[in-house]
Amino acid sequence: MTSAAPSARALFDALCRRIDAGQWWPADTRFEIVVGAVLTQNVAWRNVEYSLANLREAGLLEAQKLATTASADLQRLIRPSGFMRAKSETLIRAARWFLDDASHTRLPTDELRASLIDVKGIGPETADDIVLYGYERPVFIWDLYARRFLSAAGWAVPRSYEAARRTLQPLIDEGDFTTPELAHFHGLIVEAGKKARSCGGWEAFYPTLEVSQGG
Repeated sequence: MTSAAPSARALFDALCRRIDAGQWWPADTRFEIVVGAVLTQNVAWRNVEYSLANLREAGLLEAQKLATTASADLQRLIRPSGFMRAKSETLIRAARWFLDDASHTRLPTDELRASLIDVKGIGPETADDIVLYGYERPVFIWDLYARRFLSAAGWAVPRSYEAARRTLQPLIDEGDFTTPELAHFHGLIVEAGKKARSCGGWEAFYPTLEVSQGG
């Protein structure tokens, strides 16, 4: 991050002025957030909505029921989300993990995150989605949208998720964000990324945000 690059708080404020993020994360229960976070890996959310509707109709948005469902049955229901075999198996493991939810809610954030990452098929980004939106813990989502956005803002951003988190988290911490703000920040960044893509990339879109430099 150069000395002239804007702070995380300045970026957040600029996005709030320019972007309507809508509702993040749409779900009725914590377990539905877990399921959605797994399903949205490498696929657009609109595809996930079809899969969630199928699971809801089948009565499988309950951990106890999903945990005992055959993978082949799940694959059929989540087909719109792609990678059916891998995601069905991850969902079953995640449901079994979730059945100890009362214990998880008592874990410190770092331990909760580590517990999720221990579930095969759940990586750092998916774990952080669940930690932030499902358990309402203050974490920043360092996904590709965020890394591209911060790079456009002049931050020196490592290429991988975990490297970015380790290197740049202190700069996010300086913003003193609340958990709801961090949840909103992610939504804002994703929606901004979509707008940037539609107008030719961040090089064209970033100046329209009129971010206060260095503040």
